[in-house]
Amino acid sequence: MHKKHLRIAIVLLLAIFISPLVKAQNADQKWGVGLYLNFNDYKGDIANDFWKFKNTEPLIGSATLNRYLNPSFDALVRLSYFNVESSGTLGYFDDWMFNANLNMKYKFNNGYLLKEDAVISPFLVAGLGYTNMNAKGNVMGGGFKQKYDNINFYYGAGLTFKIDDRWSVAVESGIFYPLNDKYDGYKNKQRDTEAYHDKFMHNTIGVIYSFGKSADSDGDGVSDKRDECPGTPSGVAVDKKGCPLDSDGDGVADYMDECPMLAGDPLLDGCPDSDGDGVADKKDKCPDVKGLVQFDGCPDSDGDGVQDSEDKCPTVKGLKAFEGCPDTDGDGVIDSKDKCPTTKPGYKVDVNGCALDNDKDGVVNEEDKCPEVAGLSSNYGCPEVKAEVQKELEFAAKNVHFSSGKDVLTVKSRKILDEVVEILNNYPAYSLKISGYTDSQGKDEMNRILSEKRANATKKFLTEKGIDANRIVAKGFGEVEPIATNATAAGRALNRRVEFEMFIK
Repeated sequence: MHKKHLRIAIVLLLAIFISPLVKAQNADQKWGVGLYLNFNDYKGDIANDFWKFKNTEPLIGSATLNRYLNPSFDALVRLSYFNVESSGTLGYFDDWMFNANLNMKYKFNNGYLLKEDAVISPFLVAGLGYTNMNAKGNVMGGGFKQKYDNINFYYGAGLTFKIDDRWSVAVESGIFYPLNDKYDGYKNKQRDTEAYHDKFMHNTIGVIYSFGKSADSDGDGVSDKRDECPGTPSGVAVDKKGCPLDSDGDGVADYMDECPMLAGDPLLDGCPDSDGDGVADKKDKCPDVKGLVQFDGCPDSDGDGVQDSEDKCPTVKGLKAFEGCPDTDGDGVIDSKDKCPTTKPGYKVDVNGCALDNDKDGVVNEEDKCPEVAGLSSNYGCPEVKAEVQKELEFAAKNVHFSSGKDVLTVKSRKILDEVVEILNNYPAYSLKISGYTDSQGKDEMNRILSEKRANATKKFLTEKGIDANRIVAKGFGEVEPIATNATAAGRALNRRVEFEMFIK
């Protein structure tokens, strides 16, 4: 049993030393002294007088010194001097006891269970102490007179009744549990059980006076415990609750209020905003008209980012670059000056907003394949290939030949193709389609592959002469579409050919 109580005592002592390290809300008065009337009873081998009060005489026998640690815990020292006497079938005893206890007090008015300023506050208390006793009596026919010094445990519970900030009344009932079982002059090893171990009930009622300097962290004259605004800056005038004065009652303290005598908007440093546009009247250039913050409270009726006073087209949404006037087709010329208001996006225009047409052929530059040479709209703005040029191409095509069964150009064919290069250079907007053909000698698939090779051989010659490969389309068709009979050698020679066609992509 003693080991169990020793463990409890060790835990309580650790709690006493650790609690001051716990960050807690400060109280106004951290110290308190108390004086108590004691009513004491005994329970042990001789009798059980708990709650009977038959042998109790009230004495002013206890004094306490209380130290606030945090909202949940106090540490206190209790000094008690009291008399306990009892009698029974085994005899009687009369003891005078002095006790000094170091206790830990748990308060239920800690802000979690009850409010800290609760009028009635329950508590639990426990601790470890020293007891000195002068005992005398007669037990089992033998008289005794003895002094004892022992360690004791104490645990109890009580109520505190708050009168005001300084004064309170406390009632408490607890048990002194000494380690010595001879306080009544008798110890029977056969009865060495919890039920017969000497214990003393300690009932008290007393008054407590609290003292100590009230904490005032912000120095505004209102203690932290009562201060509803504990972080008030130094030198700021406060009310009785410790909060900065707010003369116009707009929720913005005077020291932060740019308009302290006019109720205003907290979001506007306490200044009014008559037109409700989010700009305080003192900064609003148009205080009677709801406007925009970026325009110092002035309106932008058409929402184009140009305030009405600077907008040359205030009823039509326009562009900042044109002082609020619109440019529907986005060509950089405002609608009121644009003679071509539907110009396609990205087209370069003249001062009148019309798309440029350098060669004046009626086809605008962005759609003109030959923007510097006048042509036909049906031909993408390019001139048609001249008839004599068409004849030159036809002549060249008829005279481009290959070695029999091969895709190798003849020497004469290469000279003719030089003329085709010259034509393509003269018509840079045009592309060339090369179609390759064979005679009917051999298998169809082989002829198709051969004609493809001959068309690509022709393309390769032209690109090697500087013509962009993207301007040339080469395709082989084999022995289809003959232009002469394949029954004779002369006819077959004509069928082994390429054809040229100029076109604009």
